[in-house]
Amino acid sequence: MRALSLLLLLPGLALAQTGLIVQPATPPRGVTLPPTSAALVDEATALSVNPAGLRFVGPPQLFYLHERNLVRDQLGDGVYLGTTLGGLGAGFSMEWMRGRGLPDYRKTSFGLALGSRRLSLGVGYHNLSSRDASLDRLYGIDLGLTVRPTRFLSVAAVVKDVNAPEEGPYTLPRSYSLAVGVRPFGERVTLGADYLAAEGAWDEGRLTYTVQAAIVPGFGLGAGLSHGLGGDRTVALQLAATLDSSHFGLTYAGGGAQGGGSDHVVAVRISGQKYAPLNLGGGSVAMLDLDDELRERGGALSLLGFSEPDPYLRLTRWMHEATKDPRLEGVVLKVSGLPGVDWGKAEELHQAVLRMRAAGKKVLAVLYSVGDLEYFVGSAADELYALPSSSLLINGLSAHVTTLGGTMEKLGVTWDVARVGEYKTAPEQLTRRDMSPAQRETIEAYLDTQVAHDVAAVTKARRITPERLREAWGAGILTATQARELGLVDGVLLPEELEDKLKKLVPGASYDPTYAPRDERERRWTGRRRIAVVQVLGTIAGGKSRKAPLGGEAIAGAETVALALERAQRDPKVAAIVLRVDSGGGDVLASELMYRAVLEARKHKPVVASMGDVAASGGYYAALGAHEIWASPTTLTGSIGVFYYKPALRGLLGDKLGVNQETISRAPMADVLGLWQPWTEAEQKAMQAWVDSAYDDFITQVSVERKLDKAKVDAIARGRVWAGTAAKERGLVDGMGGLMDAVEAARKRAGVPAREELDLVMEGDARGLFSSPGGEPGVSEAALPELNLGPVLEPALPPGVRALVREAGLDSPWLLEPGLKAVQPYTLRVR
Repeated sequence: MRALSLLLLLPGLALAQTGLIVQPATPPRGVTLPPTSAALVDEATALSVNPAGLRFVGPPQLFYLHERNLVRDQLGDGVYLGTTLGGLGAGFSMEWMRGRGLPDYRKTSFGLALGSRRLSLGVGYHNLSSRDASLDRLYGIDLGLTVRPTRFLSVAAVVKDVNAPEEGPYTLPRSYSLAVGVRPFGERVTLGADYLAAEGAWDEGRLTYTVQAAIVPGFGLGAGLSHGLGGDRTVALQLAATLDSSHFGLTYAGGGAQGGGSDHVVAVRISGQKYAPLNLGGGSVAMLDLDDELRERGGALSLLGFSEPDPYLRLTRWMHEATKDPRLEGVVLKVSGLPGVDWGKAEELHQAVLRMRAAGKKVLAVLYSVGDLEYFVGSAADELYALPSSSLLINGLSAHVTTLGGTMEKLGVTWDVARVGEYKTAPEQLTRRDMSPAQRETIEAYLDTQVAHDVAAVTKARRITPERLREAWGAGILTATQARELGLVDGVLLPEELEDKLKKLVPGASYDPTYAPRDERERRWTGRRRIAVVQVLGTIAGGKSRKAPLGGEAIAGAETVALALERAQRDPKVAAIVLRVDSGGGDVLASELMYRAVLEARKHKPVVASMGDVAASGGYYAALGAHEIWASPTTLTGSIGVFYYKPALRGLLGDKLGVNQETISRAPMADVLGLWQPWTEAEQKAMQAWVDSAYDDFITQVSVERKLDKAKVDAIARGRVWAGTAAKERGLVDGMGGLMDAVEAARKRAGVPAREELDLVMEGDARGLFSSPGGEPGVSEAALPELNLGPVLEPALPPGVRALVREAGLDSPWLLEPGLKAVQPYTLRVR
C-alpha cells in the first residue's frame, strides 16, 4: 500500500495511448489503446483519450479490449460503448485493472460530446471503485476539444482530471494534452503527435507519435512511439495490425518499454455501421426495384414536418453514387410500373444505366409488367429478360388530350379568357369540344420527336433494326416468347435461373441484399463539398411547397424555393446549385419570384438548371435565371405565354339551379373577377391589356437572359411547347442531358476538380401537414439521411381515377384563384 501511495502522489500523466505502457496499473490508468492520438480518436474508445471524439462515433459501437503485461503481471479489461445522434455523441466504459502487489480497481466512465464534424466539445466523468475506501471515493472530470478545419488537419486539446481530486493519501493531478493530426496523402495515411504534461511539470511531459495506415480496405497497420522530455526519458514502442469485416473488427497491438516488459493488447469491435471490409473474393451485386424506389414513403413523422427527398431524385442519387462505388460489380433491375416517371425522366434513367455499364458494372434487367416507357429504361441493360407471364405492352406511342368544353355547355358554364398566342391553349381544355389546329400541330410535332428518339435509343441498345421494333408494335401485347424471337429480350427467365445468370454475367461476385452506396464508415475528417439540388416539382404557386389533395400533383411553393436558394447560397459547404425543374408552370407571380431568387443566387454561386419531364411556361420562367439550362431530348419545355380565365356560373347556378345573385358596386371594374356573369367588353379589354403586359415582361426577360432578339423570342413563344431538342435548336436551352449532366456542369463552373467527390443534397422538399406552423425549412433531409419515415403511402384515390382527375385538370383548383397563369397548355400523357 505504501508503494501505491507514493505512486499516486507523483505528478503522473493520465494516458491511454502508447506512453501508458511505461506506467504500472495504478489510477487513473485505464487499458492501453492501440496506437492513437487525442486528435485522431473517433470511436467509442475516445472516452479514454479525448471525450470530444465521441461526436464522431456515428451509429452504435461496442469495443472490448484486453491488455496483458507479462513482466509486470498486469491485466486490464475494458468495455466501451459509444454512439452519435445528430450533433450529440455519448459514451460509456468500464475498465478493470489488476496488478501484482497493487489493489484491483474498476474505472467507470461516462461522456458526452456536442458539435459538428468540424468542431466538438466533450466532457468525461470517471469514477474509481475499489476495496480501498479512499481510492473508492476518487473521481475525475475531463474536458476535451477537437477542431477539424480541413480534410487534412485535426487539432485537439484535453484537460484530464480538471477537479484534481484528493482522497486521503491519493492524488490525481490535473494534466494537459495538446495534439495535432495530419493526413498529407489523403485518408490512407494519418500522422499524429501529442504532448502530455501534468500541471506544474510542463518540462517533464511526454511526446507521443502515432502513424496509422490503411494498407488495403479492411486491413490497417499502426505504430506509436512515446518518450519523456524530463528526467524520465523512457521510450515506449507499440505496433498494431487491424482486420475489419463490415460489422466486426479485430486489432492486435504489441509493444514494450525499457524496463517495463512487453505489453499486449487485443481489441474487438462490434458496430452498427459498416466498416470497409477486407475483400477476399469478388464484389457485390445489388437488387434495384425501380417501382418500389419510386413510390412515396412517409408515415406519422411526415405529418410533423419531417421530409425526404423526391423519390425520383433519391433514386437518381443512388444510381449516381453506385456507379462510382468500386465494391459494386453488378445490378439486377426489376422493371415494372415507374410511378411519377414520364419520358424526360425515363431518358435520364436510361442514361444512368448506360453510365453504370461504362463504369464496368454489369446490369441485368428483368421485365415484369411494362409498357413502352418501362421497356425503354430496361433496354439499356447488358442483358434483358422477361418472365414467362410478364405483361409486355410494347405497342408504340400515342398521346391523349381530354377536353371538357361539351361538358361545360351542358352545365351552362361559360369561360372568360384573356391570353396571348394561338398556342397558349390551356383554357381550351375547358372551352372547346376538340383540339384546335394549333394544339394538334404542337402535339403531332412532339409525338414525332418522341417516337424518333424512342426508336433510335431502343434499337441501338438492343442492336435490332427499327423494322423489328415496329413489328413488335403491330403485335399489341407481346408474350415473353414473342419478345425473345423479335430480339426485344435476351431470353425468358425462370426465377430459379436468376442466380446462374448472375454467376455467368458477374463471375465471383455475390448478391448483397443490404447494399447501399456510401454505407461504410466515413474516414474523412470533414464532410465533402456539396452540390445543392433545389427542387421545383409540381404546380408553381405561392407559399410553401406542399402535397396536393386527391393524389394530384405536388405544389412547388415560391417561399420554399426562395428560402432553399438562400440557404444554399449562404452555405460555405455548397460549391454550386442545381435548380431541378419538373413543372408545367402555374402562378405568374410565384414563377417570377422564383426567377428573381435564382438571379440573386447566381450572384454568389454557379446555378445550373436541370429540366425533368416538363419545364414549361412558369417552370421555364423559374429556370431562366440560371447560368446554364439543361434538358433531356424529350423534355416538354417552352410554352412561353400568359393567360387568365374565369368561369361565369350564372347559367348553371341561376338558370338551372335557381340561385340568384345581385351585385352592387361603386366602380366600373369592381366585379371584373366575379364568377357570376361574363365580362363586359370593357372588362375583356382591361384583362387582355393586363395579360399582354405580363407576356411582354416574360419575353423581355427571355430575350435578356438567352441573349436573343425580342422579336425572335416572340416568334418562338406565344405559348408553343417544344421538345428539348427543338428548344436547344432555338436557343431556349444550352445542353442536352439529365440531372447528372447538370451536376457536372455546375461542378465545372464552380472549379471543383473532377477527382474531388461531392455530396448531392436535396433542398426545397414539400413539407408535412404540421410543418407550416413551425415555418420553413422544417427538418433538413441531409440531417437525417438514414431515417426511415415509414411505409409507402398509398394515394388517396385509385390510380385510374387519379389519372382521370389529373387529365381533366381537376387536381389544380389554384387555376380558379385570382392571378395570371403561366402554365403548359394541356396535360399530355404519351404512352
